[in-house]
Amino acid sequence: MPLLDNPRHYRIRRLCLDALMLCLALALSYLEAMLPLHALLPLPGFRFGWAQLAITLVFFCIGKGDAAIVSALRVLIMGILFGSVTSVLFSAMGALLSYGGLWLGAIALKRKCSYIGLGVLCAALHNLGQLIAAALLFGSGVLLSYLPALMLASLIFGSAGGWILNATVRRLPMERRML
Repeated sequence: MPLLDNPRHYRIRRLCLDALMLCLALALSYLEAMLPLHALLPLPGFRFGWAQLAITLVFFCIGKGDAAIVSALRVLIMGILFGSVTSVLFSAMGALLSYGGLWLGAIALKRKCSYIGLGVLCAALHNLGQLIAAALLFGSGVLLSYLPALMLASLIFGSAGGWILNATVRRLPMERRML
C-alpha cells in the first residue's frame, strides 16, 4: 500500500517524499563516510550501511520503483561529489544486488523474517556486489578470500540496521507497515 492516499496531490507529495528520503540517504552516506570506522576495523570496505535504511523504508512504505530511483541517485550523487568512477562502480554493484535482496524479501520471504533478516541479506548481497565489482576491475580470484570477513560484517551491521528498521517501522501507522 503506498504511503500517499490522497490522489489530489499524489505526484507532488510523492516526489517531495522521495526527495526527502534521497536527502536522508545522502546525509547518512556522508555521515558514515566521515566516521573513522577504519580505525576500529583496518580492513577496506566495511561500512555501517545506513543509507540502506532509507532505501528499505522507501521500498516498503512508498514504492519499489521509488526505491530504485532514490538508490541510483544516491550512488550517482555521492560518486560525483565524493568519489571516483571506481567508487561509483563498487557502490552501484552493491546497491543493485542489495536492491535485489529487497525484492527477495518482498516476494519470497514475506512475513517469514523481520527487518533484521532482511538487513543481513541486503548487507551480504551488497558486499557480494562489491566483490564482483572488484573482480571485474582487478581480475583476481584472491578477492574471494575476503568473503568470510565481509559476510561476518554483513551479519553484524545488517542485524544492527534491521534492528533500527524494526524500531522505526513500529512507529509507523499500521497500514504503512509491509513486513
